[in-house]
Amino acid sequence: MADIPSLKSKLAASLPIQQRFVIHHLSTPPSPSPALYSAPPGQIPEKTTCESHFLSVTIRHNDRRIQIFALEVLIYATQDLVTLFVSKADSTGYIHLLKLPKGTPSPLRTISSIFITHLVESRQRKDRQLVVSLFARAQDQYLFPGSIENPGKHVLDDRGLIKWWCRVLEPVLQSSNPDTQPPDLSPWPKKEPTHTTAKAYLRVPSCDLHEIRSFFPPQVRRNSTLLSKWHPNRDPLRDLAGRSPTFPERCLIPRFPDDPKSRFVDELDEELTEPPPDSQKKESPSKGKRPGRWKSVRSLEQFWELMAFRQECSSGRLVGFLWAVFTPAQVEDRLKTSGPIPFAKKLMNTPHESDGPRTFAPVVQPPFTPPAEQLVVPYLTDADDQGFSPETIACASGPPAYPPPTEASALVLPPKHYARVNRLLLRLDYANLDVAAESSERWIDDVGICAGKEDWGFEVVGEMEMEMGRNGDGGEIGGMGAEGKWVGEAKTLDMGLTRKKKRGAEGDGPPGAGENGINGASESVNVLATGLVRKKPKVK
Repeated sequence: MADIPSLKSKLAASLPIQQRFVIHHLSTPPSPSPALYSAPPGQIPEKTTCESHFLSVTIRHNDRRIQIFALEVLIYATQDLVTLFVSKADSTGYIHLLKLPKGTPSPLRTISSIFITHLVESRQRKDRQLVVSLFARAQDQYLFPGSIENPGKHVLDDRGLIKWWCRVLEPVLQSSNPDTQPPDLSPWPKKEPTHTTAKAYLRVPSCDLHEIRSFFPPQVRRNSTLLSKWHPNRDPLRDLAGRSPTFPERCLIPRFPDDPKSRFVDELDEELTEPPPDSQKKESPSKGKRPGRWKSVRSLEQFWELMAFRQECSSGRLVGFLWAVFTPAQVEDRLKTSGPIPFAKKLMNTPHESDGPRTFAPVVQPPFTPPAEQLVVPYLTDADDQGFSPETIACASGPPAYPPPTEASALVLPPKHYARVNRLLLRLDYANLDVAAESSERWIDDVGICAGKEDWGFEVVGEMEMEMGRNGDGGEIGGMGAEGKWVGEAKTLDMGLTRKKKRGAEGDGPPGAGENGINGASESVNVLATGLVRKKPKVK
């Protein structure tokens, strides 16, 4: 397998030529996390680890650093599934200081696609399914307080935001090439590269199938091969690895932070039917007991129907739930042949009830050493942080299936320090250029002091030349402009439709007119004979 290019080289090859950006990438080591999915009755929750990634994009203006964009991604890993959840994304509106030519593809969308693609490629494995999940909801500001007061910030409406995220994920789907996967670090025998299937799913509550298709990228709607990978008004929740259609509905819906699905699931859990005290006792079907299932919602389709009436989805703005699922051939074959996962799944280190009380064998944790490029430096001195070490955080739930991927570009912080610098960002101000520059300088310097590395981040110089179109507009059709505004999708009508010509323009006269329109050559005008003119008789 070919090695994965670095994040810096990917960004340089895709950003506008001679444009300079400074990238600051923060991350945390994989640490124990609450299970992303609820466990079915009689089972224990899956062991789950979570790592956070925060990407900040900065430009220089008058020798001052100014943040223009930030993106946060949470990565959850289990034995069978890796989930990348796009938690937050926001811009400050100061990208117009670059003075990019009109029609240049949005660098913010390009950076978002490349960063998510980089995380996907570095975590793709032959024996584990990977899914990218996000929730698109239009809001004035997420990460940069006061940025909405900047007149240069263009906030997309609800429909524009869903389209923007679909355009972000389309290049990510194209990255499912087995040759771009990282070397297999598992101790098992190596196998030849296998094909990976990539599919996208989009749900927009209260929208029908035809409306949802209108959110797809233009190149997807025009290409039947690309369109076959996109599934409107559907979700992959039943088909993910480790899940089964026989599971209760609450066990199929992930619980992400600050997600409307999670809040709805928490409310529905209040009506759960408690399982009988003795799990070996068989309950009569006539009593209608449904352990682990809701009373009011009996299917995922009903769950999504009720989601359309939730406050987040019915406040006059559309919201989109978007997934990109990458399934290796090995996992796809296993899902087809194994069939539904039964409720009585065998639990690791859990004896039968008749064998006496449960006993758990101790887990031998192998030592974990972070790569030399990573920097993990404790900053706080209180008792909670003195016990931090990569071994206790990365392997607290038992040995991971694979060693954590190397992120040479990332500055690795303990989870508590990572949360602290994120809280600092939410206390700053980006209302105008001066305070935004001060806030950007403070955040970057404080993170460097927290990590013990003052000069951190890396500079990217764009190398991609933009081809100019007929009207002098560069970049792809229907993309985001340099200032975040949408460029017209197409200037041709569909087949069967005729464009109405403007009157009075040169050469736009009626059929048969010369260069000067109606006043052109007389021989091109057809005159009817007198006998062919009929006068309608008056009716008395």
